[in-house]
Amino acid sequence: MSSDYYFTKWKNTLASLESLTQLDLEYQETKTHDQHRCQASHRLSGILGRYIACYNDASDCLTHNLQVQKTAYMDDVVKSIVGRILELKNQLRKLEGAYYQFLNSGLIEHKLTPIDAEFSDIPTKYERSVTINEAVIKAFEKAMKLKINNEGDPIKDDVLENLEEEKWWEDTVKMVNKKPERLDMAKIYEVKQKISEETLKSKQKIAMIQAHEKTRQVTQMVISQIQTRERWKKELQGTLNPPARTEMRERGAKLIQKVIRTFYRFYFELKRKKFKDCKRDELLQLKLCNRPSRYETLKGTEVTTTKCKYKMYGSQRKLYCEDFKKNYIKKYHEDIAENARDHIRNWFQIWYNEVKFFYDIPKENTGGSTSIIKEEVPSPAEWKEKYEAYLKNKKENKNKTAEQLKFEKRVVEEEKNILRREELKKRKMEAELIKKMMKNPALHPGYKYPPSKKTEPLIQAIKKYNQEWNALDNEGHFHAKENFIKSIDDEHICMEVKLEINTFVDVDMREELKRLKHALKQDYKRNEEEMPEPMTGKKKRKKRKRIRKIKINDDLEDKLTDLAVIDVLKEYPRKDFTDFSGDTNFAGDDIRCLLRRAQHFAAETRSVWWERCRAMVHGFRRILLVGPRGCGKSSLVHTMACVNDAILYELDPQQVSEEDQTTEHLQQLVGAVATCAKATQPSVIHIKDIHKFYYTKIPLDEKHVNLELLRTFFVRKLFKKFHRHDNVTIIGTCTDPWLARSKLMLKKFPAVCLLPDTSYSAVNLILSKWVLNNRIVPADLDIHSLAHVLQGYSYGYLVKTLDDFLTADRIVRIAAHGLTPQTVYEYIIEDSRETKVDYQKYIKWYTEKTRWGKIESKQLQEDQEFRALVEQWKQKMQKKKKLAENKIL
Repeated sequence: MSSDYYFTKWKNTLASLESLTQLDLEYQETKTHDQHRCQASHRLSGILGRYIACYNDASDCLTHNLQVQKTAYMDDVVKSIVGRILELKNQLRKLEGAYYQFLNSGLIEHKLTPIDAEFSDIPTKYERSVTINEAVIKAFEKAMKLKINNEGDPIKDDVLENLEEEKWWEDTVKMVNKKPERLDMAKIYEVKQKISEETLKSKQKIAMIQAHEKTRQVTQMVISQIQTRERWKKELQGTLNPPARTEMRERGAKLIQKVIRTFYRFYFELKRKKFKDCKRDELLQLKLCNRPSRYETLKGTEVTTTKCKYKMYGSQRKLYCEDFKKNYIKKYHEDIAENARDHIRNWFQIWYNEVKFFYDIPKENTGGSTSIIKEEVPSPAEWKEKYEAYLKNKKENKNKTAEQLKFEKRVVEEEKNILRREELKKRKMEAELIKKMMKNPALHPGYKYPPSKKTEPLIQAIKKYNQEWNALDNEGHFHAKENFIKSIDDEHICMEVKLEINTFVDVDMREELKRLKHALKQDYKRNEEEMPEPMTGKKKRKKRKRIRKIKINDDLEDKLTDLAVIDVLKEYPRKDFTDFSGDTNFAGDDIRCLLRRAQHFAAETRSVWWERCRAMVHGFRRILLVGPRGCGKSSLVHTMACVNDAILYELDPQQVSEEDQTTEHLQQLVGAVATCAKATQPSVIHIKDIHKFYYTKIPLDEKHVNLELLRTFFVRKLFKKFHRHDNVTIIGTCTDPWLARSKLMLKKFPAVCLLPDTSYSAVNLILSKWVLNNRIVPADLDIHSLAHVLQGYSYGYLVKTLDDFLTADRIVRIAAHGLTPQTVYEYIIEDSRETKVDYQKYIKWYTEKTRWGKIESKQLQEDQEFRALVEQWKQKMQKKKKLAENKIL
């Protein structure tokens, strides 16, 4: 798609954002009041849904942006939208007392659909260095070669031992006396057939093709039999039409040939014209010819070409800036340096004339002489006020000891702490009063629209973009859509050159300042006056982020290879948020308004997981995924790794053999995982079956596993190896949380995500996809009744079982006799491997043990109590009204 489309889309997105921020500010300034919580949550959810829709459009425009200089401004707008979205989510959670949000009623008010409120991608991604990517690829290649070599047939140690035991070269007597035996050719050519996995897969595919061909032949045979029987029936009854005459047949054949020739000639002319027009539009970048679908084109060709073009424009801009900078320095170097010296000398003159003192040039780490040009240093008048206060303070503290000064500082700090405590007490009292008022139906204050700290930065980001680019966008110039504008870079380069030359000027001006200070000191001495002394005081140092330089050495490459060989370093399939398929709970907010617990579905889980994926590049995180087997935990892990382009490490306690359950081996394994995860960040460490480390009672079939030792290394020691600034996320998956000591487990994994149950809509989606992907399955199959019956089975199990259901024999049977829902249901019922999941256990554990589960149950209980109080108050008021009416009568 052309840059014009995204240019127009970006302008429309900015317009809708401006109208949305105005509405948001209006709600905040007027403190919009809602009587009921449902009304307030609907208002907030509607604004949140609009912000999400704007974020998706803005993110799409940023991805396809081809104007290199605009990217920074667009990125600021997108980040500001994300900040407001997260703030609204937290405000909704605080209002409703629940972790998952249902936006459907609010979306309807703003004429949006749940699809508009689905997050498309994360805003920022951490870019890993090329050397680390190459090291990971090499590790996978080496591991693949080692695995292939191990799967071969090298000379085994047992064979060598047998050869040494026999020593046939020494036993010559036996060889001479031994009678020659007859060769058995059948034994020589008797070879065991070894079938590889690829051969088995190809055989399965061949069997499926044969089954489909047999199905086609059977269907054709059945249809021909039915047609022949009908023709015989009509012939016997005498109702069969007689054949046409030969003249009529010939005339009809000629007419058909004429029509077909005319039609095909016209058809091919249209086809050639359409192909020609399509090629022209493709050259003009209006559309692509022969694309399979919009999604595939957007995901593959279009995005790839956009990235390539953007990189090309970036490299062109870099070359132009380098050339312009070199020429500018050659031409104006001396003039700029002389102007900078004159400016600083004038600054010296001003200071001497006003206060007869020379202020020090700031150090290089605080700006140097550039801070003088930018006027970031204090003026002589400001310095004079501070100096007088400094002298006064010094005079007061002259006769005081160090202990007295410390005591005074403590007193001042205590006074500040007392004021803070009083403010906290006031806030607590106000909060308690509001709580009491909310429990009283007559004094309930209602709900006000919450104030925001993120709306103003968003408005500033839009304003900044409009100031820089609005005039250029309105002109509609080509370079405002693609490539870069040279005049903008020229101004920035001139500023950069001036700042760079100032660093060289600093050295000369510091020498001049020394000479001036020495001369000033002599003047004060000559006039017998005291020279102002420099003010001493501790300056707060700005904290700098530590940038860790990661060196790729042979040791790290060997560790990566070793982890890939033992399947700890994993290759994962490409996944997206849409791969965790499922609908939204359309009635969730209505159910919550009826004071009942609303169950979240796949769409709400995707929204929460988007937050987790976004937070991955902002430091060390720990997440617990809870749900039955096959519900999509691994799919969410792969989605996080794929969206952030992260390296995946997988630790499975079942894969650690009894021989390897030693302190030395586990220490080496955990050390290698931590070192590689830090080096290849962003990284995801997936620990499977985390609940087994916290068993309240260890099952008999797992007594052989030293779970205590595994927990020590896989959890406690592994977590200590990471800093809070490391872009590493550890995800623990749990299937039976009620069997574990939840308090200890949740202490290590504070963020809990409960995966949804396979409801009717989820099963219906699985069945509809299965029908669409398999042509042999009848399109009129009653999947609605089947979906109703199959609720409760895990998502992964249903997908796998339905694929296994279509065997070669069953395909032929379906073609001959059709398919009924009863057949599919009986096949699943007869499978003893899986049973329906009791999802109420997971809900009970989540409600009783997790933080948000407790908050939600408490909020629900308080709302129910308040509703009961409201009903009692209404009854009392009605009684009073009746009594008053009776008295009047």
